[in-house]
Amino acid sequence: MQLKLPRLAGDIQAQSASLALVLQQQCGTGRAGLLRAASMLRSAKRAIITGIGASMFASIPLENLLCAQGIDAVTVEAAEFLHYRHDAYRDALVIMVSRSGESVEITKLLTTLEGRLPIIGVCNDAASTLAREADISLHVGSLPDEMVAIQSYSGTLLTLYLLGRATADELVVAEEEVETLLPAFSRLIAMSLDELRGWDSFLEGGAPVYLLGRGPSYGSALEGALLFNETAKAPAIGMLAATFRHGPVELVDQGFRGLIFVPRGRTWDLNVALAQDLTRFGGRIRAIGPQNVDGFGLEWSSTPSVPEMLSPLFEIVPVQVAALRLAQLRGIAVGSFRYTPQVTRDEATFGR
Repeated sequence: MQLKLPRLAGDIQAQSASLALVLQQQCGTGRAGLLRAASMLRSAKRAIITGIGASMFASIPLENLLCAQGIDAVTVEAAEFLHYRHDAYRDALVIMVSRSGESVEITKLLTTLEGRLPIIGVCNDAASTLAREADISLHVGSLPDEMVAIQSYSGTLLTLYLLGRATADELVVAEEEVETLLPAFSRLIAMSLDELRGWDSFLEGGAPVYLLGRGPSYGSALEGALLFNETAKAPAIGMLAATFRHGPVELVDQGFRGLIFVPRGRTWDLNVALAQDLTRFGGRIRAIGPQNVDGFGLEWSSTPSVPEMLSPLFEIVPVQVAALRLAQLRGIAVGSFRYTPQVTRDEATFGR
């Protein structure tokens, strides 16, 4: 029987076309803004990257990319920055990331920081409050999502990656690199959707899924957990892989389910070793990354071999599909929200 796919699957599938539009935006009308923002970053004493939810998780790879260039960069959740942190940063450049540019914490931060700190705004709505009030506004240019951030998430990842590479005076090289890799991204999406039911045995039993990553892939671990929460209304935990080794590993048994991000990079061997150990302890583990010929005895969701800082763009695709499949298995109306609107404009209540 042909499996009828919901609109969310369409959003997953449309990411290829959406990313082509994002690349066109950043290479075209958005290029001047991207270069100005990169110039500001190079001259800044330190950079605070702030957002909430998927926007914050998409910012973690940029934080790592800037730190790798010797730039003092840190990601701070927007509500924490608003209520507890902003007084400490009097000489920083702020990068605000928001899909809508209208989230309540972002608009309050704009008011709080007005005239105090330079702000680069990154959002997918060129008419939003963030786009209007930031000193430099970077329009992502992604196709819109139904509810859950899919295309806008990958589009934000790509925009921030290009910003980071522009800061290192590598924008032309990065644009050519991404254009070359887009066909591989499209094939990954097609393969992942074709293997939708291949997640069934991994997801059975109802145990929470742990997602473990390091460096830029920590953003993928957090975003992946959010996708399980939002899409399937199922518990999932995103953690740093090293943190998991220091105590939480004690919960691993035959009922444990874990996804470990294994990009080609400086901690590749540590991530493979963790996946092997958790498998040895009885857990059901799937590694997400470029698979070697022998596979190291692990179960894989294989992705193309790309630079580590670009890996979050690719490694999130299998997790998007896994969350979609779990929603179907649980009988959840895929893509619907029960309590939250697409844009959160109230910081205190969910409405009554």
